[in-house]
Amino acid sequence: MMEGYNATDELKRVDHLIFVTLKYTRTVDIIRNVLQRLISALDYQITDVLEHFKLKGKLDVLPTVLLVRSKKMEELFPKNKEVKDIIDFYCKLRVIVNSDYKKKEEYRKNVALVTPKVDVDIEKLKMFAEKTKNYIYYLKELIE
Repeated sequence: MMEGYNATDELKRVDHLIFVTLKYTRTVDIIRNVLQRLISALDYQITDVLEHFKLKGKLDVLPTVLLVRSKKMEELFPKNKEVKDIIDFYCKLRVIVNSDYKKKEEYRKNVALVTPKVDVDIEKLKMFAEKTKNYIYYLKELIE
């Protein structure tokens, strides 16, 4: 992770990509970039929560592997359904980005990233971004 960056910075970039860049450059590469930034934003926030618990002495070591970090979150909040939903969503985004994909109607209104499990068009991308924002604000509240 790069120093000085945080989940909020990534969300600003996501908004710019969705509402400015995607408006003029309707490509699957932009969709993938947005998905990667959503993952990155969640990575930053999950790391912040785990670092908070490490400082409080409730966590011995901060895992270096991102998926191990997400599982650690579930262990810290075993009865919290919202945290489980966040981690499931995070894993879903990672699966989408790492899947083989095809491009659909690139440079057109209905551009979409097509994977074996899901098609991501602009509307679904906006929904993912909104969901990520809500999840990040929720995670921030957990440590405030």
